[in-house]
Amino acid sequence: MGKNHCKWALYAALAFLIFFVWGGSAIGAKAPDTMVFKKCLKCHEDYKSMKNVVAGDFYSRSRKAKSISVKVGKKIVLLKYDKNTTIKNAPSIKKLKRPVPVLVHYKKVGNDLVATNIVVKPKFKVPEKQLIETQELAKLVAQGPSKAGYTLVDARPGIRYQEGHIPTAISIPFPKMKDLKHKLPKDKNRLLIFYCGGFR
Repeated sequence: MGKNHCKWALYAALAFLIFFVWGGSAIGAKAPDTMVFKKCLKCHEDYKSMKNVVAGDFYSRSRKAKSISVKVGKKIVLLKYDKNTTIKNAPSIKKLKRPVPVLVHYKKVGNDLVATNIVVKPKFKVPEKQLIETQELAKLVAQGPSKAGYTLVDARPGIRYQEGHIPTAISIPFPKMKDLKHKLPKDKNRLLIFYCGGFR
């Protein structure tokens, strides 16, 4: 009985090894067309329908291997780059610093993912004179849009607006701004206030 027990244990171990190696290599060999961090989808719903993209936070660059890594949630995605790789909103690939959100378009070359275009989230700075203090906004909201003469826009994703928003605000999510601009006031002199979930 001892010999049979050992034989079955050996078969089970071999079966597990075959499944692990065969299954693991099958999973690893085929990269999905779209690898997008859920955080990115909060503002960029259109990323879902894009093919051959990686969206997440730039993590590191290897000069020798000519590759960059992008953190997509808990996963690190490795992409090669070459002289044809273009970059937007940054002077060069060498100047990329962690963490900065990136959208990388890639093509498959053999087993490698090769970046064709890297789009870096641009730095966004609002001029001091265009900022409004919380207390000042609270006073306007207390009076209401008609009396105080303002339009307050919540530029966060629609689901965030539904979870809770500043009273009197209308929802115009940033990615849909172009399609929903008709909701903005026609009067160009009216005070227009936007708020979002923050920026880098």
